[in-house]
Amino acid sequence: MDIAYGFILSLLISAIAYKKKSLSLSGFICALIVGTLIYYMGTYVVFSILMMFFISSSLVTKFKEKLDDQKGRTYKQVLANASAALIFSLMYFLTKQTNIIYLVIACVAIAASNADTWASEIGKLSKNKTVSMVSFKPIEQDESGGISLQGIIASILGSIFIAIFSMILLIISNGYDLNIFIYGAIIAIAGFLGSIVDSYLGILIQEKYKQNSHDKIYEKVENRKNYILTSGIKYIDNDMVNLISTLFISTLVYILLIS
Repeated sequence: MDIAYGFILSLLISAIAYKKKSLSLSGFICALIVGTLIYYMGTYVVFSILMMFFISSSLVTKFKEKLDDQKGRTYKQVLANASAALIFSLMYFLTKQTNIIYLVIACVAIAASNADTWASEIGKLSKNKTVSMVSFKPIEQDESGGISLQGIIASILGSIFIAIFSMILLIISNGYDLNIFIYGAIIAIAGFLGSIVDSYLGILIQEKYKQNSHDKIYEKVENRKNYILTSGIKYIDNDMVNLISTLFISTLVYILLIS
């Protein structure tokens, strides 16, 4: 029955998101599949945390932009933000849903995605200067790898937001335990650090282009042949950076917890 519940809930939420233009068609299909699998393998705990991320990040994005300016998350963006949580939900399922550590790590991955999204979207509204995560020199406000005071605060709050809901759901699912507060702190701290890793990767490996005619930096281009790669690695776009950063921080925390 869990897979049926997961499918129904994922269908309902994804359909609403698609209607609100928070998801593209490909994003809708991917979210339906991923949501169903996460509910089935990671139980309602990881599924609910994933929904909290999706709802809160969608609201933050809509706060920044007009609805008509949004195309909605594609399947790539859904996978970039949910793959790590899906992997650790699978590991939890394979242990016959007995090892709570895998649930915690799945929540870490989602916290990192939420922290990064809040930092990116709210940080762009900052009136303070944005600087490079590596050189600390001023860069364009919407350029990946940039940080601002407002963005850092938003990142911390975004991670704490997920950590609090994770603790509540873990208590409901597994009962009260003092370790829950330790897990909550791990989720909050690791989620924030995940957003920092994302910023570093945004500077170091994310592809960025320029045209011959001017110096404006482009991070998303339709035809790479018409642009000059100025930094990063070709085909490592923002979605790939998000995926790598969430996989990195969740795997690192997992290794630390089992060592």
